[in-house]
Amino acid sequence: MKNAVSILVNGRRFSGWKSVHIEMGIEQVARAFALQVTEKLPGQTSYSNFQSGSVVEIYIGSDLVCTGYITSTPVSYNGNSITVTIQGKSKTVDLVDCCPPAAAVKTSSSEGWAGVKGKSGKAVSAPSQAATSWKEQPTSKILAALTSAYGITVQDEVGAGDKLANHTVNPGETVVESINRLISKDNLLVTDDEKGNLVITEPGARGSCSNSLVLGENILSGKADFDFSKRFSTYTVLGQHKQQDSDNSKTAASDKGDVTDPEVKRYRLKVIKDSGQSSIELCKRRADYTMRYTRAQSRKATYTIQGWRQKNGDLWPLNAWISVSDSILGLERQMVTSMISYDLSNSGAITTLECCDAEGLMREPKDAKSGDGTSWKGIK
Repeated sequence: MKNAVSILVNGRRFSGWKSVHIEMGIEQVARAFALQVTEKLPGQTSYSNFQSGSVVEIYIGSDLVCTGYITSTPVSYNGNSITVTIQGKSKTVDLVDCCPPAAAVKTSSSEGWAGVKGKSGKAVSAPSQAATSWKEQPTSKILAALTSAYGITVQDEVGAGDKLANHTVNPGETVVESINRLISKDNLLVTDDEKGNLVITEPGARGSCSNSLVLGENILSGKADFDFSKRFSTYTVLGQHKQQDSDNSKTAASDKGDVTDPEVKRYRLKVIKDSGQSSIELCKRRADYTMRYTRAQSRKATYTIQGWRQKNGDLWPLNAWISVSDSILGLERQMVTSMISYDLSNSGAITTLECCDAEGLMREPKDAKSGDGTSWKGIK
């Protein structure tokens, strides 16, 4: 069956579930799943096959949707039944929970880097020595150094990790915390994929949905908070950089970038302290990105749809363009699927889609894009 959910654990495949929840998002480093087993699994009556820490692959039909680990197996029972839930997350969960070790990079060979791909598809060469500090290195290579100890492959879908950067690991921080500090300089979007890779991407990188979301046709329910409480009229980012020969001490210590949101009519100031080496340009870019991001977050909407697949048979995709036509919420534009969950319950199979304005997740504002901007046509 094309929508049958199955898991592959230690070479054995299991199916037959009371309920299913699989969730992923372009701002989540680790997708998650929870599968509740029936009282008696087909072919076996024990749940001992589902041990925490086991590697697991989750499939919907023949489509792989998650590769990761079982993290817990809650069990409950009464006089009539026993219920076992298999919970887990993507392989990238280790980046969320764990710290970068000092010797994450192999020093004798580049073997640990063999799976690290750039936009060109070529392996990224390993640094000659293990390190927790990098200077003038491609962001993608620094990310790979941070993640390689946990067997995580880094893939750059859009070439966004080619820019050179400086980075030093702070003692005690998790890998994700270190990654977030690194990517904040260039507003990179980092998530995971169905194979458990860490992916550098951009909004809409997975193409376009074949179906639209249309009120009165395929939308079961919709909601939007339209929460403006975190929006400000002025965003100011303050930073500093190491003094250069051309600088005086005041110049080096006074990097500043200001951006205003014309939609916020009353004066509301947000000041952000930029960490590490900064510049006036970096401060300006971060202020602009923060303004666009908070504006997009205030406009996002969530929809539920019957079934898990589009009319062409493909699963509803994450990080894809989708046309939304909803007169109740006042949304008539192209958006991006920023979060997806596939759920199975007594009500049947339901897909929940969170849709977001892509401009709020772009590294650069649309006006900064080269060309005539036709790829943004219809985005309001």
